[in-house]
Amino acid sequence: MEPETHFAPALQSPAFVGAKDRDGWVGLFHDDGFVEDPVEAGRYQGTTKIETFWDVFIGPQPSVRFEVDRDYWGGDTLMRQATVVNITQAHPTETLRVPALICYTLREGKVGSLQAVWEPQKVIAWFVGRGLSGLAALSKHSVRMLSGAGLGNGMAFGGTLVGGIGHGRGRTIIEAIRNGDPTQWAERLGGATITVAQEAEAQTFESDAAAALACIQSYVDSISQLAVSQFIVCGNHLAAFLNDDKGERGLALMLQVDGHGRVQTMRAIASQAPRVLGPRD
Repeated sequence: MEPETHFAPALQSPAFVGAKDRDGWVGLFHDDGFVEDPVEAGRYQGTTKIETFWDVFIGPQPSVRFEVDRDYWGGDTLMRQATVVNITQAHPTETLRVPALICYTLREGKVGSLQAVWEPQKVIAWFVGRGLSGLAALSKHSVRMLSGAGLGNGMAFGGTLVGGIGHGRGRTIIEAIRNGDPTQWAERLGGATITVAQEAEAQTFESDAAAALACIQSYVDSISQLAVSQFIVCGNHLAAFLNDDKGERGLALMLQVDGHGRVQTMRAIASQAPRVLGPRD
């Protein structure tokens, strides 16, 4: 099956968001699907909660669109290297650009989950940089979030602004993975659940970093020959995109780490050539 057909529900999502089609967007999700956007900022699970997510985060924005640089897919998972471009309530024309990894998983032909890794601190800083209009927009959003999403989700979002693994430690982890050294993989990922995928194939390795590394190497030849082209931190989640010097082979990584810098979960999707999938007609 062509990936455009297989991932049609996920690929339709940006169009529904851009058209402000709430019912169409919510209808893409499985009845028990969930949204975490960004990760660690609360889970909105089931139709009613996903509608709440729309009402709090998407609906009030004057404009939201997506610029996708590259897609990575394997099994039932699609990872998109994208920039979310927003017109916000802070300014009628100035755009807020948010680099992100957007991860969709499918469930019974619908979107089972949507998780996004982006950096809330940079978004808040952008609003603050707009002066009084930015602060007013933040204030409105805070009230909307607390009244609509609830105190728990509001506190979860606030938690993404403090603590977490940080850029320095996070990049050290990504470099340890990129180096492809079995000893470092055993140390960093020895107890992790690792899913490795490419196109129709997907394998999950439980506490077997050596086998996961071997699987990745079979897809990209040598992970150490890839360079980090983009790196994103959100709390204790990391996202990274790695590419060879020709921009052909690539690897998308999405990780959750603990406070000691040990990887708890990692998804890795390999790609043999750059491609952006289009929605099914």
